Amino acid sequence: MNLEDKLKDAGVSNLKEFGYPSVNSENIMTDKVFKAFFRSMLKDNLGVSKTYDEAINKLIAKIDEP
Repeated sequence: MNLEDKLKDAGVSNLKEFGYPSVNSENIMTDKVFKAFFRSMLKDNLGVSKTYDEAINKLIAKIDEP
């Protein structure tokens, strides 16, 4: 499992804890509400390390694609 997948899994877990039981590793990147929360979570974790920042920025770019 690559770092992007691990970050998505962590995001899914967090959103489930926040009361969104239908979130999964696919719709966290496409559902309007889920991806907004996930994008915010990712931005909050920028600056942890260069390796994480690269993966986070890739995921944010994917979320922001039209």
